[in-house]
This record gives sequence, C-alpha cells and structure tokens, in this order.
Amino acid sequence: MADLDADFVHLARFALDGRKDDAAALVRRALRDLARRRPDLAKQAKELLEMANGAPGRGVLRSPMPDPLPVDNDSRLELLRREKVVEIVPEPVWAPEVERELSAAVEERHRASELHAGGLTPTRSMLLVGPPGVGKTLAARWIAHKLERPLMTLDLSAVMSSFLGRTGNNIRVVLDYARRSPSVLLLDEFDAIAKRRDDVSEVGELKRLVTVLLQEVDDWPADGLLLAATNHPELLDPAIWRRFDRIVSFPKPTGDVTALIVARLLGEGVEHRDAAGALAAALFGMSHAEIVRWVNAAKRHALLQGQPLASVVLERAATLCQEGDVPKRVEVARSLAGAGYSQRRISELTGLSRDTIRKYGVELAKDGE
Repeated sequence: MADLDADFVHLARFALDGRKDDAAALVRRALRDLARRRPDLAKQAKELLEMANGAPGRGVLRSPMPDPLPVDNDSRLELLRREKVVEIVPEPVWAPEVERELSAAVEERHRASELHAGGLTPTRSMLLVGPPGVGKTLAARWIAHKLERPLMTLDLSAVMSSFLGRTGNNIRVVLDYARRSPSVLLLDEFDAIAKRRDDVSEVGELKRLVTVLLQEVDDWPADGLLLAATNHPELLDPAIWRRFDRIVSFPKPTGDVTALIVARLLGEGVEHRDAAGALAAALFGMSHAEIVRWVNAAKRHALLQGQPLASVVLERAATLCQEGDVPKRVEVARSLAGAGYSQRRISELTGLSRDTIRKYGVELAKDGE
C-alpha cells in the first residue's frame, strides 16, 4: 500500500523545486494506486492518468517522463541528486595535465563512432583524486555540460544506513538506476564506500560492497560515464585503482593557474589587470573553491555598495596578504603601485615599510601624487 504522507512530501518537494518530470511520474504512480484501491474514484483517476500520460488533446504532458529518483526505504530520502541541464559560467581553469585528461574524455565521446569502428570504446570510468576544493565536482559538472547529459550525484548521507545490509542495497539501487539512463554518474566521497577490505574497523557488509563496486566499474555500460571522486586516496581498496579507465589527479592551483582563475572570474579587461594580479598573488596557495569564493565575495560587495570592482579587489588583496610572506606582499604592493596607490596607502595595506618595498624594485609614486 502506498505511503500517502511520504508521497505528498516528495510531491511538494518536486513542485517547489520546479521538477515537473519527477512530479508527473509520482502523480502517475499515485493515480494507478488510487484506481486500484478506490473503485468509486477509478474513473476519475483513469481520466487524470490519461492526461498525465499525454493523451491526444488532453493535458500538458506530451512525452513520457523518467521514473522518480530512487529513495531509501526507511528515511524516504532520495539517494541521488539530479541536475538535468548543467550550466558552467565562466569556463573553468585547471592545471594543464588535468585539462588534457578531461578534454580527452569528452572528445572520445564525441568521436565514439570512430572508436567503435576500431573495436574500442570511449572512457567509461574516471577516478578523480585530490584535496578538497580543487575542482573535482566542478570537473564532473563540466563533463556533463560538454556532453549535454544530466549529472546524477550520489547523496552519501541518504545512502549510508544504520541498518546492516541497507547501505549495500541502496548503492545497488543507485547503480541500477544510473545504468538505465544516458547520464553522468558521480560517486562523491568514494572512499566512504570503497574502503580497503583489510580495514579491521569495517563490517563485512561494507567489505562485500567493495567487491560489488569492483564488478560494477568493470561492467559499466559503454554509453554511460561513471565518475568517482575522493579526497583520501590512501583509504581506497588497492583493487579499485586498476578498475578505472582514467585516473585524474587534481593539484592545488599553481601561481599561473591562480592568475588565470582570477582573471577569468573578474573579466580580462585592462581596468582589472592590476587588481587581478594583486588578488592572484594574495590567493596563491589556496584551493580552487577558496579562490572562487574570495573573488565572488568581492564582486558582490562591489555591486551592492556601488564601488568600482578593481578598487574593492585591490583592498581585499591587501587585507589577505597581511599575514603572508614578504614576497607575496611585495607582489600585491607592485599591483597597488601600478594602480596608482600612494606610498603611504600601499604601506598601510601591505604592512611593508617603504624601504622594504623599494628594496624589491617596486617604483612608488610620492604621497599626494
């Protein structure tokens, strides 16, 4: 018997999120159940079902809709998050070696017929490895965007169950569901479900799950793309590594990559050149996510306060570098000098004396100029 309260909660969520496809699928299921349980309402239920199924001249739903996302049997939480249309603005920046790997995987999909003619298949699985905030999830979204496919992401908090055996079943349900859809599936925090089988702290159920995952990666359909991301590669079972077609390591952004990320986020106009250089110097050593957060915060502040973006960025760059090493502060001082800041103001913002700034070859305008 249907759980009407749970169905109502899901229907409300779908409606408020604007997820028409999911709402329509749930309505159809509820109407079929209603027609069976309530003979007195069967006629009306069937009429509505015809409308939902797109009968000629009836309703607004003209095409079959996908099944609702799978849910945990106890919590009724959805096991996947689905992003049907992935938009990426601006174009991301990664280290050259990362960009090569990601671009190659996308190109293989676009030229799949050539590979098939040669008895080969495109990349079916990729393992994304790196510390938090370096762009692994962004890479999954970028790939889905380039392939014009929905992105489905495993919701680990919903999948992990306190009931013995339920976690493994949830994973199987997710993988079975993803197999039926030409989408990009992301298993985030992969180390939580693919831990080393020699870890004595793990129960037998999770160890058996690793064996299932190994088989699934091996047998993943050629028209699908399975991505797994981990911040802790040392926790993965050794057998996992050789199962993936590609392994992509994401380093923290270098100085050049940081500068490219900042410039792309700010816009590469001449008026932002000094600001971008200063902020890039101040943000060096941070992760991709931290860089994006700082730049977007500056853009929001400038817009809401009606201040020039370049000025806001320069001021924030100087604040950021106060506790940095001398070379970092000098680079910010150089950008401030290029933007016409006075000696006194540059010294105040960077915490460097004028003599120290001059020592590093930074030409300073006289105070008052």
